[in-house]
Amino acid sequence: MGGADDGPAMTATQRIALVELGDGGSMRLNDLAGRMGVSAPTASRSVDALVELGLAERSPDPSDRRAVRIDLTPVGRELLEDRQAKAQVAFEPAVAALSASERKQLSLLLHRMTDALREH
Repeated sequence: MGGADDGPAMTATQRIALVELGDGGSMRLNDLAGRMGVSAPTASRSVDALVELGLAERSPDPSDRRAVRIDLTPVGRELLEDRQAKAQVAFEPAVAALSASERKQLSLLLHRMTDALREH
């Protein structure tokens, strides 16, 4: 990872922050930390790195001038979409090997796992 056509080198925590911001949209740091399952200082360091890379930005929260919201920049959103498209292509042969009922079962199980992880 981190090659010229793969985008900037990022830590696993930074990649998680990128995905969560892409999935959840603009949010406060504490909300991002909760989604990531990390402390606020850890999330803040990840955001600092994403901001430095031009992938995320901080802006004032319109509902609370003391608070800050974090969101992906257009460059960050493009990078995330590119990585998701590459992952989809990489998984296509494995998914094609499953029957329709196996794909449905896999999807249900992955959703249950995701929900369970978000609850913790």
